[in-house]
Amino acid sequence: MTYVSVILRTVDELRAVRDELAVVAELPGAASGIVQHPDWIAFEVESRHDGTVPHVIVVRDSAGHVVGYAPLLAIVHTARVDLAGRRVRLYRGAALRLLGAGIVADEANRDIVGLVVTRQLMGDDDVRVVRIQEADLPNRFAQALSRGGGFRTVAAHLLDQVQWSIDPQTSSEAWLAGFDKKKRGDLTQRVGRAYRKLGGDTALHTFDRPEDMPTYCRLMNELYARTWHHADLPTDWEAPERVALFTRLAAAGQLIGHVVVREGRPLAYVHGYLLGGTYLVDDLGYDEEVAKVGIGSVATFQAIRALIDRFPGVRISFGYGDNQYKRVLGSRSEACGSLYVVRATRATAGFHAYAPVRWLYQGLHRARNDMIRKKSVGRTT
Repeated sequence: MTYVSVILRTVDELRAVRDELAVVAELPGAASGIVQHPDWIAFEVESRHDGTVPHVIVVRDSAGHVVGYAPLLAIVHTARVDLAGRRVRLYRGAALRLLGAGIVADEANRDIVGLVVTRQLMGDDDVRVVRIQEADLPNRFAQALSRGGGFRTVAAHLLDQVQWSIDPQTSSEAWLAGFDKKKRGDLTQRVGRAYRKLGGDTALHTFDRPEDMPTYCRLMNELYARTWHHADLPTDWEAPERVALFTRLAAAGQLIGHVVVREGRPLAYVHGYLLGGTYLVDDLGYDEEVAKVGIGSVATFQAIRALIDRFPGVRISFGYGDNQYKRVLGSRSEACGSLYVVRATRATAGFHAYAPVRWLYQGLHRARNDMIRKKSVGRTT
């Protein structure tokens, strides 16, 4: 069978084949997350005003059917590394940003789609840098592109990272049965304690219908401004493009949000997406004024129980990075990282700085951990 590829460079071109792409993205295991869905790709472009455009490589078989695609965006990118408290620029210029962790295809077509996409990229001399911000490791897409010659993979994460998930469960009771008695009791008792402290009509509300989205976005906007996330990543949850996207995703059963509300005031949230048999906990937060109550971790625990009972067999993913609550609730950890795949040119020579910086940073981190362990042993002997 022969395969052909085409590059979608405008939102109009993307929308023209939106339904064909969505069919592939919604197959179990085909996409690494909602950011690879065509509706999200369009949102990424339309919500930015920095010159970002689609560069989606679509692969069709000899019958004309879409068998997979690479959800890429063409951007102007600046790569920096921390050196002694200073952000040193290594590269600024054109780049392709991969949404998610790899190409979108079912397992039967993943290798051939990857081959067609990498050949397309290798044959385009204008492609110098591909950014994979949240990659599973080892990353099949980065490996395939690097094997072809001319490109190499650069690890941009200074420390090794892991991502956590909960394997498919038949029920929340079955999930809890996997914990020891002490942890199980602690998790369930926290719920009652938190709600007694908050009092009133405090309750966890679910938002998953298209008509719920304006209210959901209003509550999220109000609450997000009172979380620690806001300073690092300001987000307008009521932006028209976001409300429209959430409405479409909710109509397709792909957005499920949970918000703890007391007397009309939102206190904590768990925001996520359901796609291809996996629910991604994309974001969570809580009002700093009630942080001591522990309502953030309680809301996360409640939401996960509800999701497992509502969708038996669903996989719960906590996304990129490590965290205490992920370690407590998760059942599986996998290596992840932040990668570049770069073509060897004079313009990309600065990426060579990552390796020695990573080596130095990891050495210092190990030395620090060894010192902490020795002090701990000294206190217990």
